[in-house]
Amino acid sequence: MPRSDGPNSEQLPNRSGGGIVFGGGTRADGAAPESMADVIAGLRRRWPSGVAIVTARDADGGYRGVTVTSLMVVSQEPPILAIALTEAGSFQRLAIDGADLGVSILESTHEFSAERFAGRAPVPERRFTGIDHRLEDGIPILEDPLAWCVGRVASRQELGDHVLVLLEVTRGNLELDTDDPLLSYEGRYRRLEAG
Repeated sequence: MPRSDGPNSEQLPNRSGGGIVFGGGTRADGAAPESMADVIAGLRRRWPSGVAIVTARDADGGYRGVTVTSLMVVSQEPPILAIALTEAGSFQRLAIDGADLGVSILESTHEFSAERFAGRAPVPERRFTGIDHRLEDGIPILEDPLAWCVGRVASRQELGDHVLVLLEVTRGNLELDTDDPLLSYEGRYRRLEAG
């Protein structure tokens, strides 16, 4: 049945993390967005995406990581990824030109790791305590990812409240494909439904 949001049409519900949402331009509570920033925030939440953890070593040799959903392949040859990092976050300060970074594409069993590196789960004295990982070219990669890569930051650009990082991939691999990626939609982690 096609969806129509016209004044004389029956509105079909959309399922989202905020409950049932009617109409395309309303929030979960039914109110219209208050600003363009609200619209963009909603657009970002409603764009389903995979989840990855980007990792690095800090100046003291410790391991650091951050959960990201804004990741895209810019070029296959040469291999380049684009990663958007929050400008206010501390991790973006490690992603300077020439820095080595790792990317782990998460499977659904990594939800706790995603929560921890997003700053929403208890963090012990070190972020990697209790997180199974290995080193690839000196950069931490989570164990059992769907895929991983390491590379060097080619450039970075401050764009509003985010920093866009271009990563030249130097090495990587596809791991066991479980057909069960960790996904993000409406600010919650999700799984693919069989169908």
